[in-house]
Amino acid sequence: MKLVCKIARLELLMNTLPGIGQERVFYKTVQVDGLNIFYREAGPANGPVILLLHGVPTSSRMYQALLESPLSAKYRLIAPDFPGFGHSSWPSPKEFKQIYLRASCPGDGEVR
Repeated sequence: MKLVCKIARLELLMNTLPGIGQERVFYKTVQVDGLNIFYREAGPANGPVILLLHGVPTSSRMYQALLESPLSAKYRLIAPDFPGFGHSSWPSPKEFKQIYLRASCPGDGEVR
């Protein structure tokens, strides 16, 4: 039993230390137009950026293995959760419609 516990601790240690078993992933939140947008990030801050956008209905979690891969040694990988998905803010349907109009319409966001 002690050997099993030591092996489990070693495996846990290898999966949490950067450079041993996986690359380090950071979990962050940024505020955009009053919404908290969660994102996962890995790789060098000055590396070329690869933006990983998820589909519907998923979240940035689908890219966890890629964020932990050797690819993050060269590239800065960023995987955000869209509003209403994953750990990002969940706006009401009315708020979401206003966000969509601001993002899709030029100028002040008014549909003409």
